Amino acid sequence: MVEVLISVLVFSIGVLGIAALQLKAKQSGYEAVQRTIASSLAAELLERMRLNSSGTALVNYVPNSGTQTFNSSSSPATAPDCSSGCDPSQVAALDLRNFWDALNGASETRDGNQTGGLFDPTACISGPNDGSPGTYTVTIAWRGQADLTNANASTCGNGRYDSASANGYRRILSITTWIGP
Repeated sequence: MVEVLISVLVFSIGVLGIAALQLKAKQSGYEAVQRTIASSLAAELLERMRLNSSGTALVNYVPNSGTQTFNSSSSPATAPDCSSGCDPSQVAALDLRNFWDALNGASETRDGNQTGGLFDPTACISGPNDGSPGTYTVTIAWRGQADLTNANASTCGNGRYDSASANGYRRILSITTWIGP
């Protein structure tokens, strides 16, 4: 009888370990999907900027301050209607609106709620102030599920997801590229 109780105890501990492993695997898979979405959308925006880089059109993506930040309290303006053609500034406005909508999951909905994007995203776009050729960076921050040590020096989304000194829940993805002739 004692042997049976001990074997049941050992078996129970093993099953609890497997359950904890499953939970961690599911959480890691979710974090990987979030990073994949961020990477894809940042690369797509940089390609759209590259396509709309004639003259000083890039200044529409990065205004005179050299940095543009979007989050839930400061999203891009509504997209213009480009059915009969757009000038470069309208194309930039359309690109930024579509980028922001994709970050928030507009491509997938369930019961009218957007479900395909990142959790509470912040997007930061930086480059030369005058829209000239140069180095442009798209940084995306979002809230992760678990508290991790985050020593990233980027200020995008700093303090938005937990204390500014810890930033343990903040996830960052940053892509930098040269855009020019």
